[in-house]
Amino acid sequence: MWRFVVALVSVLIIASIALGQVFDVLYASEEPVQSDVSEQLSLALPILKMMAAKESLPILEKQPLQITQDDRNASLRLHSMDEYPLPFQLQQQLQRQEPVYLETQEQVKVHLLTNNQSILVYQYDKLAEQDDYRLSLTLIFYFLLVIILVLFLTPFVRRLMHLSDTAAKFGDGQLEVRLKVGTLWYIRDIELSFNQMANKINLLMDDIKLLAGGLSHELRTPLARIRMGLDTIVETQDEALRTKYEARVNQQLDDMEGLLIHMLDFARLQHSLDEATPLPLDLVTAVPNLVDLSFDGAVELNITPQQALIHVDQRYFTMAISNIIDNALKYGHSRCMVTIRQEKNEYVVAISDDGNGIDASKAAEVFKPFVRLNRQQCTGFGIGLAFSAKIIARYRGEIFAGVCTELGGTCITVKFPAL
Repeated sequence: MWRFVVALVSVLIIASIALGQVFDVLYASEEPVQSDVSEQLSLALPILKMMAAKESLPILEKQPLQITQDDRNASLRLHSMDEYPLPFQLQQQLQRQEPVYLETQEQVKVHLLTNNQSILVYQYDKLAEQDDYRLSLTLIFYFLLVIILVLFLTPFVRRLMHLSDTAAKFGDGQLEVRLKVGTLWYIRDIELSFNQMANKINLLMDDIKLLAGGLSHELRTPLARIRMGLDTIVETQDEALRTKYEARVNQQLDDMEGLLIHMLDFARLQHSLDEATPLPLDLVTAVPNLVDLSFDGAVELNITPQQALIHVDQRYFTMAISNIIDNALKYGHSRCMVTIRQEKNEYVVAISDDGNGIDASKAAEVFKPFVRLNRQQCTGFGIGLAFSAKIIARYRGEIFAGVCTELGGTCITVKFPAL
């Protein structure tokens, strides 16, 4: 969510600055009134000083002089110091022959001290100001800011509503629904995370279905054999036959126990993979070490790159490759070859054998649990390649089954993104 916070704060700052610049220009329309006051004073002040310098002003002594100019009233008056009280500081300013300005919202007064110690007061009306739109402009500013925020939040809210609808459908059992990832960078991670979560849940549900179906299918045969063996043990009086069927029942029980252990391991695999910490691993070193320790020279190596770093957990990577090599040795005739090469931004590990090969139409099925293409020749529970496929997919790898043109058998190809 920090992306959304950054985007929201950025939009607020940019919008405030942009709108502020626009409204600054509008507020600047108040300046002509102030310039008019300054211009009026600059014109009248020299005349007023000349008048104040005269010994007497008989016209103003009798009555004030009214002046009308540009639709505003002006007047000149004489006041004695006693009649026109001013603060002491302003009186001192007049004594220094400095004009004293007093301004209200409607009028401007200029005071000068004459030679006979009277106060000459020039008073005039300000030009009528236009209506004060500052409050309106402030309200418009915030209104426009709210509109910008609404425009910014609208696609965000729309994507959240779509996310809510999709989550509701997913909760109702429509596990195939996914979000269409949009272009809003500050919510894109949330949509991707939802899709990843949905994929994991869907994968877990598929595993549960496979395990349930495979378990019911795999247990049916040993259970039938155990029932038949127990019936035979109960009915027969021959000790040799009884011993034989007891051994068969125990073998079937051992097979069932092994099946259950493998099934539980497969069920716990996804959780274990999520807890594992992937680290950089060099295929050029790891694969030969695995072959030397576990397969005692039974595997041929063909390594092209000098270094091949991938990002995996070494324990689970070893488990995945070991299962594939075991499978190749089990169903090959005499040769098994592991090739490591680089293709663009990927490293490829190819495990080939010289066995009977695999039908191209069934190549994808061998990576499903409990799948054995030839049950007469296959031993085990058909879960090894499913383990490998899940581990490889967890570390963003890909796995394929095909035909090896060099050895004539099966080739299992694994690809990992290079670091």
